[in-house]
Order: sequence, then structure tokens, then C-alpha cells
Amino acid sequence: MKRVCLLFITVILCGFFAMGTRAHAEETPHLRIWFSQYEAENEALRRIASDYEALTGVSVEVVSRINIFNAVSDLVNNATLDTRPDIVFMQAPDIGTLVASGYLEPLTPMIDQDIRDRFTEVALSAFRLDGEIYGVGYSVDSYGLIYNKDIISESELPETWADFFALAAEKTVFDGATPVIHGALLNARDMWFNYPIIRNYGGYYYGTYPNGDYNPYDVGLDQAGMLDYVAKMQEAMAQGIVLTNRIHGESEIVSRFANGKVGMMIYGLWYASILQERGIDYGLASLPDQDDGTTSRALTTVQGFVVNRFSLQQAQSLDFLEYILEDANQQLLIEAGNDHDRKLGTRNPANIAVSQSDYIQSSEILSSLSALNDETEPFPNLPEGPIWYNYTTTVFQSIFFPLSGAVDPEAKLGELAEKIRDDVRLMNLQVERIEIPSYVYMIICLLIVTGLIIYIIRGRIQNKRCPSYLQKPRWKQTLLAWGLILPLMVLLLVFYVYPIFHNMYLSLTDYSGINLREYGLIGFANYRDIFVKGFQGLVSMSVWTLSFATCVVVVSFILGVLIAFMLKQSHVKIAKIYRIIFILPWVIPTVITLLMWQGLLETENGLVNQILSLIGIPHIPWLSHPWIAKVSTIMVMTWFSFPYFMVIASGLIQAIPKDYYDAAKVDGANAFYTFFSITLPLVFRAMIPTLIMSFIMQFNQFGVYILTGGGPAADKIGDPGATDLLITYVFNTAFNTNRYAVAAAYSVLIFVFIAIFALLSIRITRKVADNG
Repeated sequence: MKRVCLLFITVILCGFFAMGTRAHAEETPHLRIWFSQYEAENEALRRIASDYEALTGVSVEVVSRINIFNAVSDLVNNATLDTRPDIVFMQAPDIGTLVASGYLEPLTPMIDQDIRDRFTEVALSAFRLDGEIYGVGYSVDSYGLIYNKDIISESELPETWADFFALAAEKTVFDGATPVIHGALLNARDMWFNYPIIRNYGGYYYGTYPNGDYNPYDVGLDQAGMLDYVAKMQEAMAQGIVLTNRIHGESEIVSRFANGKVGMMIYGLWYASILQERGIDYGLASLPDQDDGTTSRALTTVQGFVVNRFSLQQAQSLDFLEYILEDANQQLLIEAGNDHDRKLGTRNPANIAVSQSDYIQSSEILSSLSALNDETEPFPNLPEGPIWYNYTTTVFQSIFFPLSGAVDPEAKLGELAEKIRDDVRLMNLQVERIEIPSYVYMIICLLIVTGLIIYIIRGRIQNKRCPSYLQKPRWKQTLLAWGLILPLMVLLLVFYVYPIFHNMYLSLTDYSGINLREYGLIGFANYRDIFVKGFQGLVSMSVWTLSFATCVVVVSFILGVLIAFMLKQSHVKIAKIYRIIFILPWVIPTVITLLMWQGLLETENGLVNQILSLIGIPHIPWLSHPWIAKVSTIMVMTWFSFPYFMVIASGLIQAIPKDYYDAAKVDGANAFYTFFSITLPLVFRAMIPTLIMSFIMQFNQFGVYILTGGGPAADKIGDPGATDLLITYVFNTAFNTNRYAVAAAYSVLIFVFIAIFALLSIRITRKVADNG
């Protein structure tokens, strides 16, 4: 009794101590800021935080980040948790969905005239949405005209875009039909860096309302001048100043520039360290003016600080943000971000005093980059802003690199603009919500409880009717067993059962990028859209997904068993060596292997086509032709899968009685007959459960997306690509238009199909076992 009382008192004292500690923690303000992927910047901010704590007594925790692109999803997941950030460093284009869902605190009251005078206009306008300012820019990710001084002198720099193309053509040097020096090099599939050129010809992304806000329904990519842009890029391609490989991009341009093969490129200083290491004498200049004399403006992303609306320390968060924005602190951060004396150009200050400091002005590159801040156009920060990412690369690729026959640019650009407008409409579609009375939930709970009671009573009755030796033990006898499996059951409920039912619930709501918090039930509207508007795509994807999974499993199984059978017939030492070699595809990390295959199967420079060309076989479009790409994906995924079957089959083959083979040999059976009549059937029967699981895994195989990106693209923009599986299309649906509820509905359909398939397979397996 004394021990019990002592234990009780100890628990009470510990509780009071914990409460006191928590109360003390709540009395002491503590801020958390998510900042940079560069540790030098984080250390600089920690010094600033230390100075701030010395002044105010408020401690600040600076959290390093892997990259800035995860800021939105991470904030949504952590905004109201105990680990919530108070201040977040993020890109201005990403604030749209957060503002729509109420995650960001408006900073307009804090932005006084002093801050407006100390920061460039783009530092604030990039974070302005619906009349409010939600952040302050720290670094302006702008770009300009980077030129190689050994090829183009400063005095030769073009004044207009017409001069740019003329100078680029003049400086391009050919060796036969191959350009060895490019006067300039552009990527025809790109829209980000080519946007100033697109604007020069009258095209634009989103128009604006009279008050300056973006109008997402005004898409200017189908303007008449866009046809002139297409014609100009096609002409430039013939002149050797546009990439001619359909899969090459900006990394190829930077690589050739770093090797001294390019005179001019439209880019930023993100790879300045590489250019310095290669010894390239380069300069950075303003973009050429438009042909009508107006200033060209680069499409720009601004990175800055926003405040979590759910911060428990709002006043201190705003105060610390103002402290960060002081000129001296901005100077400290910018110097750290540019690696101090190396002055890489990684960070371009939005603070005017820092831009005018000796640190910036003493560097030709940094001062030139800073001067570009007034020649920028912020990327649209409304929720519909990123839509063009989903389609422009594919559309421009089809125009400039058609797979078969010529493509009508006017029709394709019109389809592109209309698809973007259609996605904007879908993102803003308001479906009438369903109000479910509270008594309905009570009835559902009552039915569930009643069902459980009936199930338990029915089980007890059946148990009593059984002979004593077949009766299940009483619950008191199995209490220890239930206690032992309880942790596992909790884990299964939390990580498997709950997500399934939660996903089903989301599929019945209007959960989306603009309804991340205040979403509600809309019934089966999402399923209606799938079966009515997207039925054709659903059928085509389902057929291809079934065909893909079946082919991969069947071929992998036969190949794996065949190799295991052949190794069994081989010399023991040789078999061990080959077994190790064959198992390598299963051991090497998937992403690395898929990227390797992507390079091997590349049409122009892939190793496979280079080897085939040696024997006179022309280049095969392994990943760019719809049907060949399907075969390629099956081939690559089979290469991944067969070692798994080989390992399992090796053990099963060892267990097959030798008498079977001896009898077949006496009857005159050859190796082919022996394999298909004895080995394969026996191994197949033993591996039926494994084959079922493999089929389910291939049905949800996301590696295809890493290999092909779902392409080649369909003829109609937005339709599933040639190699899109159901799972990859769900991914695109979720992240292209942020229609998460529709993606949830697709995933429910996949789950139902897989569940039905698994249940039928289990039943068939049992029948086979019973009859065997």
C-alpha cells in the first residue's frame, strides 16, 4: 500500500512539474523560421537571431531546409502543429494556394514607407495578391544575357532582339552541317527564358485587369504574333542557334557555354561557380530591347519571407521579420548567400542599400545582375499561375520536333491556350456542397456498432455448436496474445486502414489547391466527372495499365524461371557468378537505374542507338514513339523484375523431385519440353501468391513516370500520355491542376479494382490448392 501511495504522489508531482515547465515555456517567446538550403546563409541568420535575442529576449530557431520547393506542402502539413514555423522563406509564385486557403498573414500593415523606400518594387509586387502584400523579397532570381567575351565583345552586344538573332547567326561557325561554335543557343521547348522573346512577338501568359491584378482567363499564347515567334525559332534552328535535340534543355546550353562553344545564352548565375572553374571570361548584360524600343522584362521569381497565419507569436514574428529586413542584416545574408569573397551570384539582393554596397558594386557580375532588378516581370503568384508548366514544353516540342508530319502551329497554340483556360475553370469550379445532418452520422455509428455486435454474437453461437476440440479459446485465454499483437494492429490502423478511409472521404469532397482547409462534401460529383468527362481516358489507361502489368509479370516470371533452370544445369561455380550478375538489376537503386536506361534509350545520343548504327540500323525512337515507348517500358520493367523471380524460382527448382526429370529423360523429352512441362508448371503453382503481389506492384508502378514522364504526349493536350498508367495519371491530376479530390477518386477506383482482383485471385488459388 505504501508503495502504491508513493507511486501516486510521484506521478502527481511529475505532472505538476511538467505543467510548470510547459507554462514557463509558454511565457518565454520562441520563434521558428524555415530558411535556406545553403548552410552559410543559415549560419548568418543564426547570428542575426542571436543578436535579436540579446536585444529582446526572444529566442529564434533557424531550421535548415533541403530546398525551397517543398515550402508549400510542408507549411500546409505543419502550419498548426507544435513544430509549426512562424516565418517561412519561399518563392513568391507559391503563395497563391496558401493565400486562398488562409495560411499566410497579410503584411500590408507592416509595410510602411520606410520598407518601400529600402526595397525594390519587385520585392513587394511579387508578393502582392488581391490587394494585400503577403511577403517581402530577399533575393530576385532574375536572368539576363550572359555572353562569352572571347566570342562576343561588350561593344558588339545587341540592342534589340532583331540584332540578337542577326549577331548570333553571324558568330555561328559550322564544320560542314554541324555548328561547332554557336553565336547564341536557345531551347525552343522552353518558355521561361524565351518569355521576353515571346513578348517581343506579342504573346503573353496572363493578361491583367485594370487594377493590375492578373486575369487567368486572359491567356495570350494564341495571339497572331505567336506564329511569327514560331517561324523565327524555326529559322534560328536552321541557323544553329537553337537546340536541335528534342530532349536537350538548359543544362545542355550551360554545358556548351562552359566549354566555350556558345557566345550568348539567356540565363541566370545559378551555375556561376562552374563557369569560374572552367575559366570562362563571361559577362552579364541586360536583355536586348524589344523591336519597338521598349525594355524587355525577364520573367522572374522572387524569394522572400512570409508569416504563418497560425503562428502563436504573431507580434514577435512580425517584429523579427522587420529586424531581418534591416539593411545591415540583409547585407550579412547576401554576402553569405554568395559565398562571401567568391561572389557567385547565387543571391541577387532585393534591398537597395545592399545593391549599392561595395560588396556588390565591386563585382562586375553582381552589379550587372543587381541592375537587372528593374527589368523584371514577376511570375504570376495566383493559384492558377503554374498551370502553363504542365503543357508548354509538350506543345512547343510537338511544334518544333514533330514525330510524324508537320504540326499546325496555329491550331496547337490555340489548343494550348484553351486548355489553360479550361484548367483555370476547373480549378475555380464551385460544386454545391451537401449538408449532412448530425443524426445521419449517429445512425452510421449505430449501424457499425450493431454490425460488430451481431458479428461477435454470431461467432460465439457458431463456436458453441462446434465440437469442443474445434472451439476457439475464450477471450480470457487469448488476452495475452491480443495484448502482444495490439501495437501492430494500432500501426496497421493508423498507417493503412485510416489512410484508405480518409482518401475515400476526400474523394467525396471539393478538396483542392484553393480549398486546402475549408473543404466540404459534394457527394459523387468527382466520380461523375471521371465516368462522364474522362471516361475515354479512363478506359484507355485501364487497358494499357492491365496490359503493362500482365506483360511485365508474365515475361519476368518466364525469364526468371528459365534463367534459374539454366543455372541449375550449369557448373556450380559458373552458376554462382552468373546468379550474382543477374541479381544486380534488383539490387541497384531504382531511380539511378531508370535514369541510366533513359540515357541508354535516348534517340539521338543513346548508347543503344549508337551500337545499332554500327551495323546499319537507323536510330529507333525508343521513348519518343507511342508504341515503341510502350514496348520499351515493358522491357525496362522486366529487366527490373526478373531477378526477383529468378531468386525465388532457384529455391523452388531445387525442391522439385529429380525423379520427374529422370522419367522425362527416359521418355525422350528434350530440355525445352522438360522446362515447359515440368519446371514451369510446378514453379507457377508454388508462386501464385507471389505473382498476384507482383501484378499489384506493377499495376501501381511509378517508375514508368521516371523513365518516360508519361509520354510521348497525346495528340490532344491534357489527355493521358502513351505510357501513362492509372497511378501516374492520378499524380498528374493531383499536381497539374491541384484537384486533389479528383485524384483521390481515381485512387479509390484503383483500390477497388486491386481489391477485387486480389480477392478473386485468392479464391482461385484456394480452389487450385484444394483440387491439387
